[in-house]
Amino acid sequence: MSGGFLLDTSALSLLSPDRPSLPAGVADRLRGASDRLYVSTVTVAEIREGIAKLRRKGAMGRANAIEAWFVTLRYVFAERVLPFGIDEAEESGALADCAVGIGRHLSFADVAIAGIAKAHRLAVVTGNGKHVEPLAAFGVVVTDLAGMA
Repeated sequence: MSGGFLLDTSALSLLSPDRPSLPAGVADRLRGASDRLYVSTVTVAEIREGIAKLRRKGAMGRANAIEAWFVTLRYVFAERVLPFGIDEAEESGALADCAVGIGRHLSFADVAIAGIAKAHRLAVVTGNGKHVEPLAAFGVVVTDLAGMA
């Protein structure tokens, strides 16, 4: 499955309805790679958590808009949602320790998404490269969404 891209939660959230449009070059590149774009079950969980948090705080309009977008995403990515299984967990555990070894303590979600990408030989596309950048030293290809133009 090499040659594809795993969108992390920060990258995917930049496509949500309450965000400004992406620069034309980035949008074109994403459209051109659409059959090679993947999301993970970890990102699905993080988005669902965000929607639940909005509802709990009473931001129903925004929650409903993101929910509608999320339903569409689940349809669009139906065949391209990658699970966090045993192989991905093993990659993630090794990456987590590598990060600690260089003095970085990454979130479980970041390490899990990187482990999924590494297990499937995909590049992680992120909206915030600084939080996963250290993993590049351990074989994870990291691409900032803004750099896709």
